[in-house]
Amino acid sequence: MLSTIQHMVAFLFGYQTTVSSDTITVTEDNYTLKGKIAPRFHNEGNTDVSILNVTVKPGEMFNCSANNFSMKGSINIIMPDGGKVVCIYNSLHKKDC
Repeated sequence: MLSTIQHMVAFLFGYQTTVSSDTITVTEDNYTLKGKIAPRFHNEGNTDVSILNVTVKPGEMFNCSANNFSMKGSINIIMPDGGKVVCIYNSLHKKDC
């Protein structure tokens, strides 16, 4: 029900979402979540990484999402040499007129 209401509000006020990704290969002490909706972190490297003090093994995913809500704040990502994390997220934008 909430999802349906949110979609109707977005449609009526002229908003749309887009999907984007960031590739992270170095330690980020303050990786921003500002404006990101449902960010998911995929460890695409060959070593363990630490995201928000959680160990994420190669091939695993860390879900840091508040579905349907734009986030704020930042998190730490500790990346050893050779690490690679891809963050996939949505963001809300006013439609072009």
